[in-house]
Formats: sequence, structure tokens, C-alpha cells
Amino acid sequence: MTNPTMSSLDELIEAERKRAAEKIAKLKRAAAAEQRRIEERVVALLREQNADLYKKLASRARGALADEKAKRSTRAKKSVTPTSTVHDQHASRDDDHGEEVSGSWQ
Repeated sequence: MTNPTMSSLDELIEAERKRAAEKIAKLKRAAAAEQRRIEERVVALLREQNADLYKKLASRARGALADEKAKRSTRAKKSVTPTSTVHDQHASRDDDHGEEVSGSWQ
């Protein structure tokens, strides 16, 4: 049999946990927004005070983003390719041991 006092206490505890979780989430969102504002200000200052460095870093960032995009595209294409086809293309015979050698070649 459930004790009504304990049930009520459990409900109060759960309500407080929910309020605390909401407050923590709100504080995290505020901190993230503040960090974005700081980063925007840093970029603006860098652009104003050291335009050459800004251009160099912006170019590197564009290149890094393009590389990441290409890697994601390659992984996506590989995930669509049937594994048996990929396996058959990379399978080979090891003449010294007479064993089949296969693996994922990256």
C-alpha cells in the first residue's frame, strides 16, 4: 500500500527537479548566446585591427569547411554502396599463405 505522504513528497521532489532542469537549460542558453556575442565581437575586432590576418584565417576556415563537407559526402556515398560490392572489389589472394585478404581501404 502506498503512503499518501510519500506520494505527495515524491510529486514535490519531481516538480522541483523539473523547475531546476528548466532553470539550468535557461542558464545554458544564456551562456551560449553570450559566447556567440563575444565571438562576433572578436571577429569584428580582428577584421578591423588586422585585416590581413582575418582574410588569411577566413580563407583557411572556408577550406576546412569545404574539406569537412567533402568527407561527409564521401561517407554518405559509401554508406549507400552495397557492402558486398565494396568487399568484392577489395578482396584478394595472398600468394604466400593461400588466404583471402580483405578489408576496408580508406
